[in-house]
Amino acid sequence: MNRISSGILRRLLTMTAVMMFLFLRAEPLHAQVDTGTILGTVTDASGAPISGGKVALTNEGTSATLSTTTGPDGSYKFTPVKIGSYKLTASFQGFQTTTQTNVAVNVGADVVINFALKPGAVTEVIEVSSAPPVLETQSGSVGQVVDSRNVNDLPLNGRNFTFLAQLAAGVNTPQADTRGNAATGAFAANGLRPAQNNYLLDGIDNNSDTVDFLNGTNFVVLPPVDAIQEFKVQTTGFSAQFGRSGAAILNATIKQGTNELHGTLWEFLRNDKLDAADFFENANNNKKGEYRQNQFGLSAGGPVKIPHLFDGRNKVFFFGDYEGLRRIQGTVHQGSVPSLLERGTSPANAYTDFSDLIVAQSGTQTDALGRTMPTGTILDPATTRQISPGVFVRDPFGTCGSAAANFVFTLAGCNLNQIPSGRLDQNAIKLLNLYPLPTDNAVNSLFSNFADSPALREERNAFDSRLDIIFSQKDALFFRFSYVDDPQLIPGIFGGIPDGGGFQEGNQTANAQQSALGWTHTISPTLINEARAGLSYLHTTRVSPRANDLSNLPLTQGGVMDIPQLAENGGLPAFGISGLATLGSNAFLPSDEVRSTFQVTDDVTKIYSKHTFKMGFEFQHVKFSTLQPPWSRGQFDYSGLYTEIPGVGKGETGRAQFLLTPAISSLGTGPNFPDYVGGPSGNDDDGGTNLGLRWDFFGLVLEHHGNQANFIPSGGPLNAPTYLMPGGKNSCDNTFVSVSFTTLLAADGIKCLATNAYGSGLGHSQKTNFAPRIGFAYQLSSKLVARGGFGIFYNGFENRGFSPNLGENYPFQFNFQFQPPDAGHPVTYSGCTSTGATPIGSATLETGFSCTPLDPLRVIASGLALRGIQFNYLTPYSMGGNLTMQYQLTPSMSVQAGYVTSLARHLESFPGSNHVRQIVPTNLPSTTPFSSFLPFSDFGEGASYAATEGDSVYHALQTKVEKQFAGGLNFLATYTFSKTRSDAGDLLNGGSLKGYRAPYVPGFGIQGDYGLASFDIRNVFHFSGGYQLPFGKGKHFLNNAGGATDKLVGGWSVLWIATLQGGQPITLNCPSSTGKGTGCYDLLVGGQSPKLGLHTDSNGKLSWIGNPAAFAQPLACTLVLGVATNCGLSTLGGPPAQIPGPGFHRLDFSIFKDVSFNERMRLQFRTEMFNIFNHPNFNAPGFGGNGVVAIGGSTDFTSKTFGEIGSTRDAPHDPRQIQFALKLYY
Repeated sequence: MNRISSGILRRLLTMTAVMMFLFLRAEPLHAQVDTGTILGTVTDASGAPISGGKVALTNEGTSATLSTTTGPDGSYKFTPVKIGSYKLTASFQGFQTTTQTNVAVNVGADVVINFALKPGAVTEVIEVSSAPPVLETQSGSVGQVVDSRNVNDLPLNGRNFTFLAQLAAGVNTPQADTRGNAATGAFAANGLRPAQNNYLLDGIDNNSDTVDFLNGTNFVVLPPVDAIQEFKVQTTGFSAQFGRSGAAILNATIKQGTNELHGTLWEFLRNDKLDAADFFENANNNKKGEYRQNQFGLSAGGPVKIPHLFDGRNKVFFFGDYEGLRRIQGTVHQGSVPSLLERGTSPANAYTDFSDLIVAQSGTQTDALGRTMPTGTILDPATTRQISPGVFVRDPFGTCGSAAANFVFTLAGCNLNQIPSGRLDQNAIKLLNLYPLPTDNAVNSLFSNFADSPALREERNAFDSRLDIIFSQKDALFFRFSYVDDPQLIPGIFGGIPDGGGFQEGNQTANAQQSALGWTHTISPTLINEARAGLSYLHTTRVSPRANDLSNLPLTQGGVMDIPQLAENGGLPAFGISGLATLGSNAFLPSDEVRSTFQVTDDVTKIYSKHTFKMGFEFQHVKFSTLQPPWSRGQFDYSGLYTEIPGVGKGETGRAQFLLTPAISSLGTGPNFPDYVGGPSGNDDDGGTNLGLRWDFFGLVLEHHGNQANFIPSGGPLNAPTYLMPGGKNSCDNTFVSVSFTTLLAADGIKCLATNAYGSGLGHSQKTNFAPRIGFAYQLSSKLVARGGFGIFYNGFENRGFSPNLGENYPFQFNFQFQPPDAGHPVTYSGCTSTGATPIGSATLETGFSCTPLDPLRVIASGLALRGIQFNYLTPYSMGGNLTMQYQLTPSMSVQAGYVTSLARHLESFPGSNHVRQIVPTNLPSTTPFSSFLPFSDFGEGASYAATEGDSVYHALQTKVEKQFAGGLNFLATYTFSKTRSDAGDLLNGGSLKGYRAPYVPGFGIQGDYGLASFDIRNVFHFSGGYQLPFGKGKHFLNNAGGATDKLVGGWSVLWIATLQGGQPITLNCPSSTGKGTGCYDLLVGGQSPKLGLHTDSNGKLSWIGNPAAFAQPLACTLVLGVATNCGLSTLGGPPAQIPGPGFHRLDFSIFKDVSFNERMRLQFRTEMFNIFNHPNFNAPGFGGNGVVAIGGSTDFTSKTFGEIGSTRDAPHDPRQIQFALKLYY
């Protein structure tokens, strides 16, 4: 295994040319990254236009000034204008000068200010204070601006401003995802996947482009809320200036200094003594997890001054901030461990009595001989025999042997599940003893019988610094640098040697840096150029807790041979034992990922009369460097295949199989060879219309040294299955790859091609990505506006995880997967041979991977996984549109409703490259290996493959009521009624939906799994706002109060965020296979209700599904007298997303008290209560997969734990938490 070096880099090149934005009727550009537009007309009192009038624009914070003259029609325009507060002055000889103050410019806003000048001397000045406009009369886009007041004041758990994006219409909060991003603000917008959102900071790309969000966030740097001037979420209808993604754009801007020194100091305190216990801590009588958190920092901004040397007022400004976080947080973990009964009372009887497996489960099972036995009965693998082709039986451990009265075996009558101690593998006993003792010893709590709250530890330090320089009215420049260092210990359920952690757990470091440089040059009042450059860097590592303990633990603790023990790779292999939590560390650790993005943009804006033209380009050079071996210490799975009734299973007897040693499957990884790192990689006053056209080119992922290969299962350069490698040092002869590999390629009809004709990207990129945009806004009356738009949005960046990754392909990196030939024969290693009656190649603990060759030239290629990405890669895109009506209710409040839709095509899907092309019987004879049904029978089944074949569609009613701050009150209420359907699940945010059942079976394909998307949530309601209580000086009540009375009753505010949303869809897999190599979903039984709702089941556990009889499994495809029976598409079962999961209800609430010392300084006390009503919000039953450890319940309707729930979706932040804070503003 090789560490990352600077030469191991993967490159992704994206160049975007914004060809032209043509805005009819002078419609301004609505997509400025940190700017807006001010426009209007100057007329006399009669309404006649004043041509040649002077209009001056002054920033009220920095005194920066721009000026222009009105056109023949009296119109004027300033664009682009930096966000902030401005003073606008209009003058003309013979008329009084009129000044409008407090003109607020938000991100992308078009502020219309009209002047009607009165006759008089130009030296006479009339001053008017401006209120923010309520109606959006210039843009057809859909989005939400969140200003500095709301960013700072709304209750935010963790002070992460990106959570506020979820308040916008069309946005929902998905269930906890497989990379933890939901806990850091990830969201789905307008029916598109969370990974398709685009994060910008000061106009610079702020996306975490690591292959799998290893840092746990969608962004690179996260400034504190006190540093954010404002941000805007745009969900559709944005202009051609924006590309990269088709979902939402979260566009944030850091504050800049002004002529006055301003700043903030803060301390936020959390303690578990103030918090409620998690639902499952209470349910399991566990001690509440420890929680200590301090979040502290400061910010300051003002003019740069050097006493006696330099005064930067009106010219040079600074802003900076620092925030530290210290956190210790226990999180509830649940899992299954061996019971006290199974452990025995002494070494002599340890792991001999498993009668509790039967007691803790219900029902019976029947074998091929008609013998009935209780679920959970352990069968003796040594008695396995074949009674007909592909049909095996075996006898139970106990006193009845192979027969029992009336062919019925009972626990008491046959003394079942007693394993002779002489049959046990002593190394397996050593490993099982690594599990901790159960915390719940009730007989019916054999599963999820262990709970603990191991504590996460985090010490985060971050800062931002910004410098703004105004050289003249024509030139302004800014520079920003941001830095984050965030080391964390994220413990697994057990900790130490047994670990039990998932992919998200371990020792983690995250270091992020970002630089941004911007230059605005005003060539003339009507011609402006904006140039920006940025560099983002992110380095994240994660290793298992004992990764650097190189004491060869597998050998000394478990007798497992030849498990690599290298730096950052120490510890046990992963043992997947059905009925027990994982022992050892998860796959894909260690992980070491580096990502950097260099970006240059340039935009030229030309104002001509009432028309605006804009041209620009964007260039991004993205580099990845990734080390993430899939199974660096191997993985052994024990499903109970050899200790249960063949073809029936579900008795959770994997622990018995583990003790009796044959594995169901094993996985091993070869070294990187040579060095390889993977990862993918005009307007009138009453409205206007805008048109735009964008062209995008997204390059393929390149590998710096050419160390990757692409398996193309069909088509491609040779119009045949092809294994494609870059030429040069790589070759298809046996100086580079093994004889076994080339032989098996030829045998399976796969051509090997080493050529430089396609670069190291090994494919073709789409070059016809033209994206038209159109939008309109029309003011029907003084209080009513109609808006709409349509556009095509290409999404060439999306984090797909480490698989498929062309660098994982042999011979650069390789892994073996050894599967059993059938239920009657154990796994054997293809690299070993047998001597006499001794099966040297048997997969046992003692064999380990001792006969698995790690030299690429000696590799026995049978079972190798061949990964690929579609050769002619089509860029995913979406078509989005909206039609919205907005009505002004009061001078500060409006209501709007709109229809929003998106239709996505060529979405990345992951169907695998080596699957069956027909429904295959479950009981194949031993003379017919399952691999013979695979198109490439000598290589691993499945194997990851990315194809751009997915579709999705979204329809929504989106409504909003917004009241701007006035009279001490502001609020935002949004409601969305929507439906999203797709056949392309988000690989890293998959929720509870499953993979494809039969992606290559004719008549089915991936379209057969078209259904509700994993992030489909039918109803979503958000209500947020703040209210300054009307007491004290300047308020309605006690207005004349002074001194102590005012200090006591004045300055109080309350703020809130309420969220109500429905559940996400759940897909239920069939209890057992209905076809080899294909999947199966449950059928819904007519006339039966699933009885969804929270209740306590017969196990005393919380459950969501109350009626197992509402579900059925289709008939399996089997061989009956050699004839395939029930082998149609009906064996695949019902549609996906059969039922909805639990909903989400939450109210966060805060109370402020401000104490003012003078006009510039005030002290603020805050009490913030998150989930104030302590309403638990639950994950779906059995939620888990793709790196998330399933911690409760089952979706198997034959299981006693069917429908049970084991976790809350926001854990550890789900129960009520109280936070105290102190802030000083100056």
